[in-house]
Amino acid sequence: MRCDLLDRARQVLADRRGNLIIEMAFALPLILLLLIGLLDLGRLGLQKSAMLQGARAGAQYGMTAPDEIDNINSTAQSATGLTGVTATTTPFCECVSGTVVDCGTTCTGGQTKKKYITVSTTRSFSSVLGRATINLGSYAIWTPPTSVSASVTMIVP
Repeated sequence: MRCDLLDRARQVLADRRGNLIIEMAFALPLILLLLIGLLDLGRLGLQKSAMLQGARAGAQYGMTAPDEIDNINSTAQSATGLTGVTATTTPFCECVSGTVVDCGTTCTGGQTKKKYITVSTTRSFSSVLGRATINLGSYAIWTPPTSVSASVTMIVP
């Protein structure tokens, strides 16, 4: 009887059939968190790319018609393909020496004035993980982004 009990105890200790379920129970939350984070990062990257495309399209339109600020902004907004996009256009002038001047004035010493246009697009971003800050212990503190923006500056010929 004692031998049967020892044999049964050895069989139970040698049995590894339930290990996979236990290991999966520990690993699954971490795997899901990483998967959700990667999906969120992909969404952020796609929106950032769309914002950059919109800013680029607005700046290209601004090269041909730099005084049509409303049309530049609407071109930038529609080129993103997203809703809720805010576009701003800022023209500025600079002398060849690098000094920023008002576009209505001339540069000192007869320098050539260059005109630039900066188009910026911004949109709010809502993370799947929410707006909560995630504390990773002594490694880092991570806060999801709340907005996506892009900016393009081009010279007006």
